[in-house]
Amino acid sequence: MSANLPSATDGMYNTLCDALKLSDKQFQMIQGVLPVQSDASGLYNFVDGIPPQSVAVLYTSNPLNSLNGNVQIMLNDANPSFLTTLATTNYMNPKYWVDGNVAVDPLYVPTFADLQKQVDAGSSASFSFDSETSDSNISNSWANSSSSAGVGFWGTSSSSVSTDLNSMASSSRITVEGTFDKFAYLNTRAGGWFTQGFFTNQYQNPADWKDGQNAWDTVFGSSGSAQRVANQILIVNGYKITVRSYASYSEAQFSEIQKSKDTNVWPFYTSSSHSTAVQSHHHNDDQSISTTITQEPGSLQIFGVGVIPTNQAIQGNTVSRMI
Repeated sequence: MSANLPSATDGMYNTLCDALKLSDKQFQMIQGVLPVQSDASGLYNFVDGIPPQSVAVLYTSNPLNSLNGNVQIMLNDANPSFLTTLATTNYMNPKYWVDGNVAVDPLYVPTFADLQKQVDAGSSASFSFDSETSDSNISNSWANSSSSAGVGFWGTSSSSVSTDLNSMASSSRITVEGTFDKFAYLNTRAGGWFTQGFFTNQYQNPADWKDGQNAWDTVFGSSGSAQRVANQILIVNGYKITVRSYASYSEAQFSEIQKSKDTNVWPFYTSSSHSTAVQSHHHNDDQSISTTITQEPGSLQIFGVGVIPTNQAIQGNTVSRMI
């Protein structure tokens, strides 16, 4: 049975959930090179992003739609009140932002140092994926979609390296063997710049917005910009992943893949000129290609986040309320 990349992504998502014992009612798999971080600002910007409705998401830049950006919108449109004043004071306090840069890089809890300690004390894991046997059914997942995932096999887009080479890989069997040296799935929440009482009040009371229901709908309505938030984060410290495409490649095609600066292999796309991860390619006897991506411990990698609806984050129980 041949592979189909969206179907393979769905199967990889289920494989990761099973291997790490993560819930498909909440987990979102992260793809892309930028989650490789060794500093707080880069890591927290991903946690701050509003997750799209997709079980897998390709990040090629910092999220444009963020929790702190939505708080800015709310502060600008809130009627004057004690809560508005308090929330504004908290939001404008430099100590709640990385390097004191207000409204640029928000701090989250736990601290970056605590995150590192918890990951170092975490567990190891391994996982195996085969497109011919994996379960690609995500109909019962929280998103029931992988529409925001990467669409290329040899790179993040279908034209990366070569459209024909991506098509070959996507229509053939794919296997993935992976090990995580250390990983942890950790609770996280916004830092002191975020005032929960203000956020909750603006959510519950459209009349407390200067522009009323229309302004409320822009943020919290059915098509609003703050439908859900991230309240957990899957962080890995050190990994080795071998991806094998069972299409039949010529020597020339192998050379093109090996030499291209755009080669950045599905499913996680963690290799590029901007990454410290190292990738190597092997042309096998059966003409398939195996690519091994290795990241030595020392640089934290986000492989996923936990996602909950905003109303649950505000009104849920103590386990789900993380903002």
